[in-house]
Amino acid sequence: MRSLLRVFGRTVERRAFLPGAIVSTGTALVVGVAGGSLIAEQTPAAYAVNGLLFGSLIMGGAVAAFRARENHLLCAILTSGPVMVLAVVVQIIRRFGPGEAVGALGLPLVMLLSASLASLGGVLGAMGRQRRRSLLDPRQTRRRGTSGSG
Repeated sequence: MRSLLRVFGRTVERRAFLPGAIVSTGTALVVGVAGGSLIAEQTPAAYAVNGLLFGSLIMGGAVAAFRARENHLLCAILTSGPVMVLAVVVQIIRRFGPGEAVGALGLPLVMLLSASLASLGGVLGAMGRQRRRSLLDPRQTRRRGTSGSG
């Protein structure tokens, strides 16, 4: 099927992955690149921008995991991929452009942080996706145990 992708031997749905990636990457572009370049570092506004970026990564992972039928966490982590690419581009521009140099651990830390925040959103989205069933639910199928007489 065209709507499915194979990643690490697992099936990932495009309808789950793309909206989450759009949420996290779109917010990172607007808030992080546009807003972050206008704000001085270590000010309350800079902390608000970082909070919005963290929230967008969590929200993108949650959207992807909520929309996925299976492999919720993998869908969520993949939403941080475009943000990582954007972070690499911004760090390269900052490194070779005028201004402060970027620290050696800046890029790996940004990548780990974005993947971990997206996975947190994936856990939250998967928790919201679970359907809790009652013991008296008539639509629930009965399973026979593997042990016992048969």
